[in-house]
Amino acid sequence: MSTIAGDVLLSAAFMTYGGFFDQSYRHSMWEGWVDHLNQANLKYKAELSLTEYLSTADDRLDWQSKSLPADDLCTENAIMLHRFNRYPLIIDPSGQATNFLINEYRDRKMTVTSFLDEAFVKSLESALRFGTPLLIQDVEHLDPILNAVLNKELRRAGGRVLIRLGNQDIDFSPSFTMFLSTRDPSVEFSPDICSRVTFVNFTMTRSSLQSQSLNQVLQAERPDTDKKRTDLMRLQGEFKLRLRHLEKSLLQALSESTGNILDDDKVIVTLETLKREAADVAKKVEETDIVMQEVDQVTAEYLPLAQASSSIFFVLEQLNVLNHFYQFSLRYFLDIFEFVLLHNPNLLQVQDPKERLAVLLNDIFVVTFKRTSRALLHRDHLMLAMLLAQLKSRGLGNEIDDDEYSFLLEGGSDRTGRHPPTSFPFLSAEQQVHLQAFQRLACFKDVIDHMSTQPEAWEIFVNSTCPENVVPNVWPEASR
Repeated sequence: MSTIAGDVLLSAAFMTYGGFFDQSYRHSMWEGWVDHLNQANLKYKAELSLTEYLSTADDRLDWQSKSLPADDLCTENAIMLHRFNRYPLIIDPSGQATNFLINEYRDRKMTVTSFLDEAFVKSLESALRFGTPLLIQDVEHLDPILNAVLNKELRRAGGRVLIRLGNQDIDFSPSFTMFLSTRDPSVEFSPDICSRVTFVNFTMTRSSLQSQSLNQVLQAERPDTDKKRTDLMRLQGEFKLRLRHLEKSLLQALSESTGNILDDDKVIVTLETLKREAADVAKKVEETDIVMQEVDQVTAEYLPLAQASSSIFFVLEQLNVLNHFYQFSLRYFLDIFEFVLLHNPNLLQVQDPKERLAVLLNDIFVVTFKRTSRALLHRDHLMLAMLLAQLKSRGLGNEIDDDEYSFLLEGGSDRTGRHPPTSFPFLSAEQQVHLQAFQRLACFKDVIDHMSTQPEAWEIFVNSTCPENVVPNVWPEASR
């Protein structure tokens, strides 16, 4: 109880101001708020989890069953979509929020429209009258007809609740709810609009996509582990709910007690029940913690694949810096990911989990390159291959040497002005200079020695029109 004021203050601040920002900035704001509470000597739970504090395990599992990704960002946003005072304006580049809302309000037959829809006004009137959930898409520029709705300018007349829409009064249903959405993450809204809506930002972040990818991999490759994790989430929620019910029953018994509490049999029985149930719950929590450790160990094995998937998407997203026409959506990448995971012909004969993981790690890069290169100019194929190769090396713990990487991209040059100790008549002066830089790289340290002992092979290589076919055998077979 001593932390309830701080917990509520942090939660309220997050619900009010956090929705506009992406996951990384939300984390920064949270740390800033915590510092202010520490300075004010206001207590709060150090391990406070907003997703668990503001929603139950059953809520989260229900949202996931309605196509909401299971990462913290989407869960926080779902909480905001269920606890708003001002109508939400959703920044939804990937369309995940739209899919979730349509599934969430499927029973109430949500109306999906936009300002460009000829029947927009009629759809709005119908939703206001009958309480149909309304989703308005592509709201980069708000129609002034929504001003009264956003401001909730309601008035009562003869027992009716009315709202002014254009030049007529419309009956307002108390069950009406409205969501606005835009796919453009760079859109800027005026301060006036910002003050009248609740922003909910679904813009994908690296950690969010990594979490989503990990969940998909576990569902496909280790459904047993995924089921254990889901069951544990439900059990933990049930345990907490049971303890809350016991605490409420004890408080009720204490409030109804008259006279000496120790003489009240109802209070004594409630206390004994609470003690027994609490011990039972604590024992079950310990058991679930052991199982959760096993689940975490299995999950960690698939973390490199999730990290690689997240990194690949953000590489694809940055390709538009090279050419404006290189636009690759999250849906495009998820199609690749799902193909590699669910329809991969290379997995048909593979049963061992570690071998399957190795195939997945390799194929996510190969399939991404094959599909994406079709949309690139031929001159950009090598650039994409290098970016993906660099990501794969990092993921496997084989960081590319910076000097070697620079040499590969820039061609290398000898900035010292020195010449190699051995002169080769079949090399030009410029090639001699480049050879000096070439020699300084560890992976090519034996090249000059080999050129001295096998000059004929190198002369053929230098003068060939297809040098890639006659590369001298410098390195042992095992090191290739």
